[in-house]
Amino acid sequence: MDYFFSQRKQWFITIIIVFCGAVCGIHIAKLGPSMNSLINEFSMSLTEAGILASTFTLLTIFIGIFVGNLMPGIGVKRLICLAMLLSASGSLLSLSSDDYQFLIIGRAFEGIGLIIMMIAGPTTVSMFTSETSRAKYTGAWAAFMPFGTAMSFLLAPLLIPDYGWRGLWWFSVGFSIACLIAALIWIPSDQEPIRFKLDQSKLERTIRTTPLIWIGCIFAVHSLVFHVILQFIPIYGTSELGLSFTVISLTIAGFCLLNVFGNFISGYAIHRGIKPHVLINIHFLAVPLIAILLFMPSIPDVVRLSGILIGALFTSLTPSAAFVLISKLASEKSDIPAFNGLMLQVQGAGILFGPSLTGWAVEYFQNWQAAGYILIAASVIVLLIVYSRIRTINFLTWRPA
Repeated sequence: MDYFFSQRKQWFITIIIVFCGAVCGIHIAKLGPSMNSLINEFSMSLTEAGILASTFTLLTIFIGIFVGNLMPGIGVKRLICLAMLLSASGSLLSLSSDDYQFLIIGRAFEGIGLIIMMIAGPTTVSMFTSETSRAKYTGAWAAFMPFGTAMSFLLAPLLIPDYGWRGLWWFSVGFSIACLIAALIWIPSDQEPIRFKLDQSKLERTIRTTPLIWIGCIFAVHSLVFHVILQFIPIYGTSELGLSFTVISLTIAGFCLLNVFGNFISGYAIHRGIKPHVLINIHFLAVPLIAILLFMPSIPDVVRLSGILIGALFTSLTPSAAFVLISKLASEKSDIPAFNGLMLQVQGAGILFGPSLTGWAVEYFQNWQAAGYILIAASVIVLLIVYSRIRTINFLTWRPA
């Protein structure tokens, strides 16, 4: 069904969807500033902490394409509301017990909410916005993760000293419920009754669209970089650099807020005709420099922290490029959810394995330089993918908005 809304209405719906997406950003990021509190309470190793971070998206690598395929039959509003319910329920489950297993299960529930929202969000934006201006709205949507993560890190110094990790978990419950109410009121209702039926032809068409795999690989590395910064910089900054918890939390919050602006910049750049692969190249040329500034020895702390903040504007160029590319690859609007699902299914590997691999490497080599080498190697892989695969996709399919 086609919708015809004024520009103001399109922006309003997009903002509501961004706030719902920010719920997932809060849930995934709250682990970073809470890591020390959790390690002390549950006696976790750094590797176990990485596994806890990875659990959030365990199911993403298995169910993404199927969620996307079922989405047209279920309806985007219903799925967004379900994502909010799952996110709140997962946090409540973690808060209900002192058992580490409940913490893991709660993170899994929150992770299911994430994959649903990450597919439903851009699909809903595509449904309710005009094609000629969609890149701008997509840029706004792509800011959902840094927006949510910034809230977690801004609130961490206020809540964790008095309430521990549970303070952030209770905030995430309240924010999830508030966004659920906003979605129920302001997102246009689904017009069709619920149908739980896989579209076999669409599933096959999605799997045959191999560029989605390459875009997913790029997004996976983007997630690896983003979550290494979110999950491990708080520990690294306080234990190795001797920085205060407040300073490092505010630095990460600044990184996330500047990421928000970077996503807007990316969306407007694409709207003005800049090809997505150019933005991806800029992103992953910047990551090795950030890795060197962060993790290599004999670099002043002020330079390290400045590198994080300056790098934020460059490490937020990929999401908008990826979502816009997928909308261009889809011959029909109804293909976008399944296409996003497959891309995010591959992308989930970056969140699933990235923190665990980083935590293991730091412990095995007994220095944080190992984390920097992982980021540098991953960036080289992305640049090779862009050079050999993504430039061709752009040449064949790209039309400026």
